[in-house]
Amino acid sequence: MSRVAHFLRFSLPGTLLPGAIFFCVFSATSISAQDDVSMKERSTQIPEWFDEAKLGIFIHWGLPSVPAFASGRPYAQGELDQTGGWGKDREIPYSEWYQFSLQYPEGDTRRWHDEKYGADFPYDAFQPMFEDNIKDWDPEKWAELFASFGAKYVVLVTKHHDGYTLWPSEVENPNKDAWGSQRDLVGELANAVRAKGMRFGTYYSTGLDWTFSLPKEGDDYSRFIKSAPLGKEYGNYVYEHILEIVDRYKPDVLWADIGYPSSGQLDIALEHYFEAVPQGVVNDRWSAFDKQSRIANLPWGMHILKILNWLSIDSGSEVDGWDHYGYKTSEYTSLEQVQPYIWESTRGLGGSFAYNHLETEEDMLNGDELISFLIDTVSKNGNILINVGPDSFGHIPSMQQKPLKELGAWLQVNGNAIYATRPWERFGYDLPSGGRLRFTQDNNNLYVIIVGDHGGEIVLEDLGFEPKTVKLLGQGNVPFSRKENDWIIQVGPYREGGSAKTLQISKT
Repeated sequence: MSRVAHFLRFSLPGTLLPGAIFFCVFSATSISAQDDVSMKERSTQIPEWFDEAKLGIFIHWGLPSVPAFASGRPYAQGELDQTGGWGKDREIPYSEWYQFSLQYPEGDTRRWHDEKYGADFPYDAFQPMFEDNIKDWDPEKWAELFASFGAKYVVLVTKHHDGYTLWPSEVENPNKDAWGSQRDLVGELANAVRAKGMRFGTYYSTGLDWTFSLPKEGDDYSRFIKSAPLGKEYGNYVYEHILEIVDRYKPDVLWADIGYPSSGQLDIALEHYFEAVPQGVVNDRWSAFDKQSRIANLPWGMHILKILNWLSIDSGSEVDGWDHYGYKTSEYTSLEQVQPYIWESTRGLGGSFAYNHLETEEDMLNGDELISFLIDTVSKNGNILINVGPDSFGHIPSMQQKPLKELGAWLQVNGNAIYATRPWERFGYDLPSGGRLRFTQDNNNLYVIIVGDHGGEIVLEDLGFEPKTVKLLGQGNVPFSRKENDWIIQVGPYREGGSAKTLQISKT
């Protein structure tokens, strides 16, 4: 692949933003020889705690939690990578994009909003409703829940694309007065999470802010591309917000989305972050999205973007390695093989990140599906950042808690095969029975996680070492024998509806 295609493949596959497939194209061209390579390298030095954590909780909560509406069907596996999430007559399934979806006069969101609240009811009117609803919110209950799920870090959305901040910022929004919570929701949750022994991170929508730019003309995709704020005013605004977040909350994870304004002094901001939080970590979504917006606003600009995107997909060679800021993020998809770098897969339990009142328990991942998602990702050198979407009162719906509680119970027994492990020489393979195996390891043990249907014995091809003992976690030692280069492990019969089970194979 060309450099542009390399960026398209590895930098931003979806990212809480429809349209990312086009977003990547000009971001690649924005990487120049003048970039601070040392800061880029520093950002990819992942601290040990993050590598060992494996499981984080993402939280989308704010003004969109009041209407809590999105009508678009959920993204299929890999759809964001392939299409950027846009398509003909395709409504966004993310309820946190409610304000954006309102701009489409013929859409389901606009129709529902007019029926529910009235055609003259502005988005801004959700602010007093949200702030009244959160008066009884208890951050300690959240932290207790997240710890029981087995999470090791928590990332809160502090400002999404609507620009509303969940902390009382001293950085004035030049376009909207008092557009933020006077209660310090960020600080309260940070304290509660850390009191439970977990790390705390902050998401901040760096690339978009609809208080600065929200075009009303054109189709959804072109309005998205053109919505990135241009000019130094927004760059300064984001820069000052990042410094404020770092100084106030010392986030262990600094999570950007949809790029970073080109005038926002990125390297200085990150240098300040790493000085304040030496064990901090950042994700990969820092490229200059506003450069795409500048092109899109030119005559024939959208056609140019589409041509360049076509050229990038059509190019040929593969480029290995990682040459971007931070760790790789993946959204509503997984990676096919073990990766040489640490990465993170994120998704909602259902089709949306923020709470969508249309979703039912049937729309959620069940416990086994969530457990399988974690196992598969960890076997390929990744973490998962699984999202919860509280309602506007700060209640996490029981249908979201259910699979997370099942995950927490599974980790109580099988956590040694997940936390502080690293990939084996292969991530796994399918069983003839229809189940599958996934592998992880630590210094002393190989872990074989059996997912789904299996027979009473498991045949493991040449391991490269002779097992000393084989234990089924939660039950005890099990018999094993050698047959030529294979090892036959007696695991007992599969029980319908049973969760994944783990073999701990001692190397020493």
